[in-house]
Order: sequence, then C-alpha cells, then structure tokens
Amino acid sequence: MGVTKDQIPANVQSATRTEIRESRALNIGDYMNREMQGVNVNDYAGNPFQMDVNYRGFTASPQIGTPQGLSVFFDGVRVNEPFGDVVNWDLIPLNAIERFDLFPGSNPLFGLNTLGGAIAVHSKSGYSAPGVEASLLGGSWGRRQLQLSGGANDDGLAGFAALNLFHEDGWRDASPSRVAQFFGRGDVSVPSGTLTGTVLASNNTLVGNGLIPSELYRQRPESVYTSPDEARNKLLQLTVSGTYDLSDTTSLTGRVYRRTSSRHGFNGDVYEGFEDMSITYDKVAAPPGSEAIVVGRNGASDPFSAGSGVIAGTPIGLISRTHLDQTTVGAAGQLNWNLKTHAVMVGASVDRNSTRYELSQRLGMIDASHKVYADPDAIGDQYYAAANDVPGNDFSGHSTTGSVYFSDTWTPAPEFTLSSSARYNFTRVGNHLLVRSSEGNVALHELRVNNKNLDKYVFSTSTTEESFDYRSFNPALGMNWRPAAGLNMFANLSRGARVPSVVELGCAFDDTPVPIDPSHPEGGTIARSLRGPGCNLPTTLSGDPYLPQIRSLSGELGARGQFSLATANLQWNLSLFRTDLHDDIYYVGVADGRSFFDTIGKTRRQGSELGLKGSAGPFELGVDYAYTEATFQSPFYVTSPHNSSADFNQNSQGISSAGIVYLPSPTAADNNGLGTYRTILVKPGDRMPGIPLHTLNLQSRWRVGESLKLGLGMQFRSSTYVRGNENNQHQASGSDQETGLFSCQPAQCAATGFQQDLVPVGRPFANSGRLGGYALFNLDASYQINRRTSLFLQVTNLFDRGYASAGRLGVNPFAPSVNGAIGASGWNYNSSEWQNSTFVGPGAPRGIFVGLSYDFDARP
Repeated sequence: MGVTKDQIPANVQSATRTEIRESRALNIGDYMNREMQGVNVNDYAGNPFQMDVNYRGFTASPQIGTPQGLSVFFDGVRVNEPFGDVVNWDLIPLNAIERFDLFPGSNPLFGLNTLGGAIAVHSKSGYSAPGVEASLLGGSWGRRQLQLSGGANDDGLAGFAALNLFHEDGWRDASPSRVAQFFGRGDVSVPSGTLTGTVLASNNTLVGNGLIPSELYRQRPESVYTSPDEARNKLLQLTVSGTYDLSDTTSLTGRVYRRTSSRHGFNGDVYEGFEDMSITYDKVAAPPGSEAIVVGRNGASDPFSAGSGVIAGTPIGLISRTHLDQTTVGAAGQLNWNLKTHAVMVGASVDRNSTRYELSQRLGMIDASHKVYADPDAIGDQYYAAANDVPGNDFSGHSTTGSVYFSDTWTPAPEFTLSSSARYNFTRVGNHLLVRSSEGNVALHELRVNNKNLDKYVFSTSTTEESFDYRSFNPALGMNWRPAAGLNMFANLSRGARVPSVVELGCAFDDTPVPIDPSHPEGGTIARSLRGPGCNLPTTLSGDPYLPQIRSLSGELGARGQFSLATANLQWNLSLFRTDLHDDIYYVGVADGRSFFDTIGKTRRQGSELGLKGSAGPFELGVDYAYTEATFQSPFYVTSPHNSSADFNQNSQGISSAGIVYLPSPTAADNNGLGTYRTILVKPGDRMPGIPLHTLNLQSRWRVGESLKLGLGMQFRSSTYVRGNENNQHQASGSDQETGLFSCQPAQCAATGFQQDLVPVGRPFANSGRLGGYALFNLDASYQINRRTSLFLQVTNLFDRGYASAGRLGVNPFAPSVNGAIGASGWNYNSSEWQNSTFVGPGAPRGIFVGLSYDFDARP
C-alpha cells in the first residue's frame, strides 16, 4: 500500500539494515533492547538467543508457558510457533534483514495474538542489497561468528543469499551454543508484476541452564543450578509470493508458504519429588548401633525431621526428553487501491498448523558440577524410573484460522489522515491428548518395581479429543493531524484477540466436581483437574475445558516531529498508551501445590514513551525513555509456596472427605472452595513480574576524522518483581513454618478432640522478592582501513556490572546442613533444611570482541 509513516497513527519504530549491522546485535531482541523505546529483556533461560522480549508489558518468548502478546512476521509469514505461540529468536538471521518495524497496540491487520504489538521483518533482495558483505568476529567466552551475504540483479532477475554461523562456549559453566542460519531469495520480474521465492533454514543447538539460587550467584555467578538444558531447533520455511499490477492504481498481491520446525529437548533438573519421599516406602536399614530400625532416604521423613537422609542409591535428578514437530501452511491474497485520497486494502488469509509433542522422563543422579546424568546401577533397585523412561505426554493437535480484513487510509486534506481497518477471524482448534490417567498420577519415585500396580501406573493412559471454535471481529480507528511543518499529532483506538494456545487449553483448570475415589462415591468430591495429572510445564498436559479467548482494547495518543536547533537536526516523539485485556490467562495455583492455566479477569498495561534523536556535525545522540505500568486488575489466587506472605496453614486446604472431620481455617472455603494453603492472593494494582517501571536507552556516536568512529550506549532498567511474587508482598523475613492439620474420626471427636499433625521447623526467608535496577554501558569502535574493509571493536558491559534480568522464588536443595547428609553435588538429603531462595538470571560480565568486515556495495 502507498502509506507513509506520516499516515500511521502510532509510535512506529524502525531499524534499517545499516543500523542493525552497526549495532553488532546477536538477534532482533538484542537490538530492540539496546535501541528501542519500551523494550526490556528477561533472561530466564540463560542463553542470549532464548530471551523473553517485552514491549509495553507484552512478551514474545521462546519459553513454553509464557503468556505471549506480540506477533512476529518474517516477510509476511507469522513465525509464532503453533505450540504455545512462542517465538524462537535463533531462527531469524540478522544479516538477511533489510528492515524491521515495531508496531504498537492491538492492530487487527496483524491478526491473532497481536495484543500489545507486532514486529514485521522484511528481507533483503538482490535489488535492495546488491554486492557482498562479510564479517568475522571473535572474542570472550570462545565466541566466533561468521556472517556472509551477497546479492545481484540483472534487470528482471535478482538473487540474494545470507549465511550466519555462530559458536560460543558461553560465559557460564556448560553453556555452549551453536547457531547455523541460511536465507535465500529470488525475484523475477514479469510483465506488470514480480514473483518472489524465499527459503529460510536454521539448525541450532542452544544450551541455557536457567536461573540459579541467590546463594550460588553470590558465590560464583558462572555456576549453574543443574545442567544440561539443551534445545535443538531446526527450521525450514518456504515462501512464494507475487505482485501483479492491474492498473496504475490497483494491484493484486498473494502469498503461499510452508513452515516446518522441530525442537528436541534434553533437560536435567533437580528431582522435586525428593521432598515427598516417605519413610514408609523410601527407606533403608538403619546403620548398626542405631536405635532406629530404618531411616528415610529423605532425612525430613524421620521422626522430628532430624534424620541425615541416605546418599547411596537415592535419586535426586530428573531427566526429561521432549520432541516437538510443527508444520504450518497458509495462503493470503489482497487487493490494493492507491487512489488520490484513499489507500485501500481488502484481503483474506487462511493458516493451518499441526503439532506433535512427546515427553519421557527418568530419575537420575547429580555430580559435583551439578550435571544430571542417568546411572541405574547407582540408584536403588526399587525405583523403576531409574532404569526405564516413563512416558508422559503424547499430544497431537491442529488449528485452522480463516480471516478477512480491510484497511482504508483516507487523506481528505494534506494535513489530515483518517485510518480505519477491521479483521474478522474464525479459528477451530482440535487436540488429541494421550496422557497418563489419574490412576497413573503418581510421582516417579512411587513407581516401585515390586508394586503389583506398576504396569497400571506406568502404562494406564487416558485419551481426550477436544475441539473448540473461536470467532472475533476486531476494528481499529486512527487519525493523523499535521498542523505545521515538522509536527505530526496522532491517536488510535483498536481491538484485538488471542486464542488460547494448545498448552493453555491442555493445562486449563476444570472445577467440575468428581468423586475422590470413583469406587467409593460416598467419600466426597474433588475438582476434576485435581484427580488428573498436574501441569508442570512443559511436561504435563491434560484434556481440560474451554478457555475464552483474550480480548484487548488498546488506545494511544501522541505526537512526533523534527526541528533544527543551531547546527543540530533533531527528531522527537511523545506518546501515551493503554491496553486493557479481558479474560486474560495466567498460570495460577488451585490446591495441593498444583497449578493450571485459568482465566484471571482483567489486566492492564499503560504508560508513556519519549524519544529524542539528532546529529550535529560529527556527533549523533539518541535518548529513549519509557514508563510502563503492567498490572493485574482482578483478584485471583496463585500457588507460591516460597513467598513469605503465602498461607502456610494446612487447615486452609479445601478438603472434602467422608469419614474424617477437619477444622477448617476461615479461608478454607476461599479460592472457589479450593482453599488458600500455600497460595497468595493477587489484588488489583499489583505489578506483573519482570516488567520495570522505567527504561532508558542512551546512544552516542562520534566520527573522529574520516576513518574512526566511536560509540557509547547505556541501558538503564529499574527494579522488577520476580515470578512467585505476583502479589508484590514477599519479604526477606519470617519462615515457611506451617500449622499442622487438625482432624479427628467422627466417632471419636467428642472423646479425643481434634488431633494436630506434626510439622517440621520452618525454613527462613532470606532474599528479596525484587531484582535491583541496573545500568549497563557498551562501547564500540570501528576503523575504516579502506573503502570496503574495516576493523571493529565491541565491549559489552563496559564496567563489568553484576546484575540480573530475571528471577523467581524457589527452594535450593544445595544447602548447608544441620542434620542432613551432604553429597558430592552439595545436595542436602534432609529437605527440611533446604533454603528458600530467590533464583536469578545473572547477566553476562564484560565481554570484549574484535572483528573484520568487508562491504562491497554494488548499488549505483
């Protein structure tokens, strides 16, 4: 369409090929974090290619289960994956990008999932990038990178290809990454039109060992909690598109594509089920001379929780293998009219995807480097899962979305533009889930070799077929007013929608009452989801109920312009924004330490953005500030057992069972009757984790003579709350001391009264539920050897600032001992002595990189 930026009623931000190349960024998210307003990143995975990218409080993340709110497109093809709407940043080569644009708000033209914004990436071609570019980089942490690209054209025929090879050992222990990306494009000019074909391929191996407890971080930031956490991503995307000019003012465009990707995961984690090991079953004979007959493998299961536990033969690691295959095919076509006062577009699209996901797990051990490994001979013979992979999920699903849309940009006068658009979507989601049934809903350590029900526990499965339909009509209206030269004022209002992902539907909470024990219906009822498998992402799915789609209402008011001051040429922008979501979806706690996806009501993101950029002689300066307030707007409960403000009263459980009388606390009937034990109450106005209120980016560049350029950048991020502290109330004080359950048998209550269960001594809280703010400085320099060749230097985190960009509340089993035995890994075999901790995603220390680049530009 013939629409200029002056006619777009929003604070659109753009990056050109030159700006991307000179930034030396690793990926789109890295560039956005350094150079764009309203953007911050969270490094939950511990890998530079697997970061959560947040814009105006909405996220595009490679992590399954993270609520997604941004759409990403590569040459018009949506790259959000079907399984969880995740975005794998490692699959997009930067040296293939001609430009990309960041559109804010719920713009309906970008389709589903565009709640907070959209990123539209446009590739280079033999017409736009003729010549050859090459870059070789090396430096800290064994980083090596080779980038090659070349393009050529001969009137009616053009070709372009780009290759990016990246390898580094990682600055943290056991954290190597290997990235191989390729992009190819061919363009053929035909009478009155153009035909384009592209191929995008990647084959990457990424190791991101995640967050570490604050105690380990203070001792040695390079350490890992457990390893490995490996993801092998492969992609092949084929696209054919074309443009045909029907007249001087009318054109027809179309696109068909096929996108196939696979992800193999191999993850080593601590085995959290150790905390539930019982002295009844998980025991060994007591040593000679002991007063006890047996001792528990977990010392906390011994009387008074004072046991040492048992190192030999006790599984403490968990190994998970996942396999995910995804295929998406689609087609789109649209008519464009570029008239004197109107730019009109009418189009339709259809996209269909299919997904297959499999999981298996087994018990393992952990060595002194915190590597999780399989060693059946070293684990007690009773544990079936030590020598056998236990199947988890077998999932297949598909969805089809059909859309029709239109847009009209009307300029009735040179100084005024009115924009209107709308999109109608219809989506059908169908899932087939084969999961362990409720009979098999037992922990891996409870799969015992001599148990007569072992086969039923391991191989008993339930099959669920589910299908859901979603419809939405999303309009948008905007205006631009240019009352004077160099001044553009704009406003917009739009609606958007996001259909729940496969993960969210598979892990949705079903509160339908069902018997606790189907063979004894008189024994009371429980929510259906609490009888089935729990939902520990990404390991467990279950067939569960319908979730409504998320609806958004977004508005923005702002202005931009340019002016001259003395010898300086300056550009500025100012905007205010708000996006309200209804029926937002979040990973919430319900009971019994379990969590599911559920609708939490309303959430809000609002704030302001301010930018100023300019140049004067050899100097360039940019300032980008954003204030982002991302808050929950409806009350809900979430499981958070490591939050100091959680309810640690066992009598707050929503228990219903015949034959036993309980003494419920005042909140046992809250949380829709599920109780509040180990949960926190999130209230309207509480801030969302991971989103700083203030972000500030500064960029300065100085051309020193004809050959030398120097640059200094700064990124400031204010403090954020960590996950698990959604109520913003966690403090580094108190403990998780529980109140034991009061109960009695009905016939004996009058005589005995209520009897209280014994509980272990509480574990103190010693860490904050917030991450401190930080400011990072990056230095770059380049020296032009000749017209085509240059040397460059990049220093990241110039002052070697220690910081963390992501965090969550958790418990650290590698803890000091009072009674517990300490293994070679540092594991404390008495879980009552584990440390409540704030796990953090440490930022990289100072990095120094040097390189050589070659640029032969064949443009006239």
